[in-house]
Amino acid sequence: MRRGIPSPHSWPSSSTPAWLASRSRRESPPGAVLVHAPSTAFQAPGGGENQLVQTARHLEGLEVPVRLFSPWTDRLEAARLLHLFGMSREGLELARLARTRGVPTVLSPICWYEPRAIAALETHPIRKVAGLGAWCLRLLAPRLPSWRRELLHLVDVVLPNSRAEANQLARLFGVARPRLRVVPNGVLPSFGTAEPALFRERWGSDPFVLSVGRIEPRKNTLGLIQAARRLGVRLVIIGEAAPGYRGYAQQCRQAGGDRVAWLGRLDHHDPVLASAYAAARVFALPSWFETPGLAALEAALAGCAVLITPYGSTREYFGDLVAYARPHRPEEIRRGLKQCWDDGPDPRLAPRIASHYLWPIVAQITAEVYDQVARSARSSTRYAVPGMQ
Repeated sequence: MRRGIPSPHSWPSSSTPAWLASRSRRESPPGAVLVHAPSTAFQAPGGGENQLVQTARHLEGLEVPVRLFSPWTDRLEAARLLHLFGMSREGLELARLARTRGVPTVLSPICWYEPRAIAALETHPIRKVAGLGAWCLRLLAPRLPSWRRELLHLVDVVLPNSRAEANQLARLFGVARPRLRVVPNGVLPSFGTAEPALFRERWGSDPFVLSVGRIEPRKNTLGLIQAARRLGVRLVIIGEAAPGYRGYAQQCRQAGGDRVAWLGRLDHHDPVLASAYAAARVFALPSWFETPGLAALEAALAGCAVLITPYGSTREYFGDLVAYARPHRPEEIRRGLKQCWDDGPDPRLAPRIASHYLWPIVAQITAEVYDQVARSARSSTRYAVPGMQ
């Protein structure tokens, strides 16, 4: 999630899903769940923003009233529950206020702390040493105060996307295990029935490797381009440069030459996106970490062979049904691409995703957590704060 305070009424339709825009304008029904992301989140939407939108949409399908929190019109005390997406100081201030108003709060942290990424991607030596030092200190002293630790301990339940993320939060911030409830990331069932025809009509039927996501060093876009060129395969990239990385994106374009097709960013519901997954021979995401990479879940459900980073929570989701390549090993990426290109998808992969990681399943788990938190809040004196109503 990215971290401005634009009015939700003025968010541009090009970057705001219609569902989100409509929910930001309507009145909040009494007892609704309020969902919140940092104010600038949808200026450069990615997996975290998609997680918020799809979770909320499918909760509504279960008749759970959900509204995007508006600080101009919403009163926290009228809400059934506050659900924060992403860790931010803005979320911390809201969680503090929710506590004084007696409103239970849950947090989807959507985070991963990867020292390899700090070592590889931080170019300033002092910041690199400071970043690695802070990670080591946190590992040795999880009780060390910080705003992130305060937020994690202030909310009622923390909803990591994987057991691996839960373990990391417990280890680095001392979050008690009973307060951690794993709610996985999800994928729309429609990706499982996508057809390649639309994509092939526009861009041809030659086989290709597909990558979807922000163009930035963390995604290792340049490393993937270089590996695909060495293998001699066509590469299609869907996405735009992350804020601050236009120079990196230009470097990627120069390295790709005529072997890379750049489609730009596509709306998540654009049928071309689903068709691209269905048309691709291989999907690749050899980034520095993923939790687990929503685009990889979508590609797997659509029937792609998948190459992905081993860092983050990917093994928990994909098991031994995909190929793994470390981002700093170019030859490993090339070999992984070749393996996927030659062998095709594991036939067990798409059924695994369909059985465990569809958004309706995720929404059901989330709704159950809401019920548990609400019941606990009603029976607890934790929220009885005299004089703070």
